Amino acid sequence: MRLEGLTVALRPRSNWEATDLGIALVRRHAGTIWRAWILVTLPVVVLLNLGAALIDQVWIATLLFWWLKPVFDRVPLYILSRAVFGATPGVGEAVRAQRSWGWRSMFGWLTWRRLHPSRSLLLPVDLLEGLTGPRRRERVRVLQRAASGTSMLTTLLAVNMEFMLSFSVLALALMFVPIEFFSEAAQQFWLTLFENPPVWSQCLGNLVGWIAMSLIEPFYVGAGFGLYLNRRTQLEAWDVELAFRRLAARLAGTAAALLPLLFGGLLLVTAARAEETAATPAVDAVGGAAAETAAEDIGDAPPQSLRRVFAGRYLGDGENFEQSVRQAYADPDLSPKATQQVWELRDKTRKEADMTLDKSSMRLWIESFGAVLAFVAENMLWILVALLIALLVRYHRLWLPWISDRFERERKPDALEVHDIALPDPLPDDVPGAVRALWQQGQPRAALALLYRAAVLRLDEALGTSLPPGATEAECLRRSRRLADTGYADLFAQIVRCWQAAAYAQRLPSTRDVESLLGAWSAPRSTSA
Repeated sequence: MRLEGLTVALRPRSNWEATDLGIALVRRHAGTIWRAWILVTLPVVVLLNLGAALIDQVWIATLLFWWLKPVFDRVPLYILSRAVFGATPGVGEAVRAQRSWGWRSMFGWLTWRRLHPSRSLLLPVDLLEGLTGPRRRERVRVLQRAASGTSMLTTLLAVNMEFMLSFSVLALALMFVPIEFFSEAAQQFWLTLFENPPVWSQCLGNLVGWIAMSLIEPFYVGAGFGLYLNRRTQLEAWDVELAFRRLAARLAGTAAALLPLLFGGLLLVTAARAEETAATPAVDAVGGAAAETAAEDIGDAPPQSLRRVFAGRYLGDGENFEQSVRQAYADPDLSPKATQQVWELRDKTRKEADMTLDKSSMRLWIESFGAVLAFVAENMLWILVALLIALLVRYHRLWLPWISDRFERERKPDALEVHDIALPDPLPDDVPGAVRALWQQGQPRAALALLYRAAVLRLDEALGTSLPPGATEAECLRRSRRLADTGYADLFAQIVRCWQAAAYAQRLPSTRDVESLLGAWSAPRSTSA
């Protein structure tokens, strides 16, 4: 581990800021990470689905691929752990490393540690540090002390995002279904994928799950790696160590430049001292004699009088010095002292009683003020109610007809407008005969429009209510599902689809299809709803 090669700014971060750092590392090396991820995981997905499809148990492939997540997490962790120290591996190197790197710790992560909620934080302990036994337990305990909550929430977020992404990919297919066919398509979609899924739909679901996992899992591993780096920085002071290393490097360069100057200065000082010693031997002799005399005088003196002897011999003003020291310590600036007088009540119980009385009066004042506010608010609400009633009475001619129209049960059906085709009103008694006549006269759109209008009126009769103005074909189909007569509901759906194909797509049905619809129209039916 070379701290000098770090490509990130080392400093203590909060836990969520550390996860952002890990996600930023994943984005920086996204190309390498996802290419290596696809090369490693996609063959495993294909082989698992093929093997499970051969025995008609595709759910086993789903379970195994989800269970092997810790094995696949080695891919982004290998790339990030090298890239953060400035040695980003290539795609080929990262793929080849998966054959031997980190397999020793995978047994634990595929058995009793598989459901550990802090997997992204603790994987680097096994894969990068290689600790086992008590040392690993102590390391895990220290790392989780301040980051376990964030790592668990990161796991929860990743699981939810992966699930929602899978669901979004599946729901995307329903967005392209026309609204009038949405109900049938959604029902068929549910039957195909969940209730009685064929093998191909189960394999397709596994492919969607792999796509969701491939998009989310590298970010999950990167967030845990960012937490791991942050905890190592906090516990081992990587930022301080790196700063000292940089300072030492700068000082080493400065010392190398100043060393010749220091050596020359020492030579000059040594030469000057030698010349001074050679020029003043007499002074040294006198000084030596004085020292010997002083030594003889104080040789037998007690230790407590040594200071006085030296003061008398060399200073001559020892007493004056002591007096100056005492005056200095007596200065108020060095020894500040102050006297403060405070008045206190002799009867403290009286003060407590006064405080209780003040609190009671304050509470009574607040209660009185609240009662006044409540009285004013209540009367204002009553005034607003009276004003609303007056407005309702004043403008009853505007809103009362509207209300009566809304509650009208029997209303004359609105004439159905079918583009620019002129239809007979009222409809003929023999609808199949009129439709055949128009079809034989070369007016197929008019024939289908007449049949569609007759089908809508029969639907109104069967339900006992009329369609709202401007009802579309999709609304008519939804209302037809309320019929107890499922035979007519199916016939109505066929008539609507034939009419839509002719009116909007210019695709006319064959004469055989029209005769089939008219035969079903003339068959006995039940009108109960």
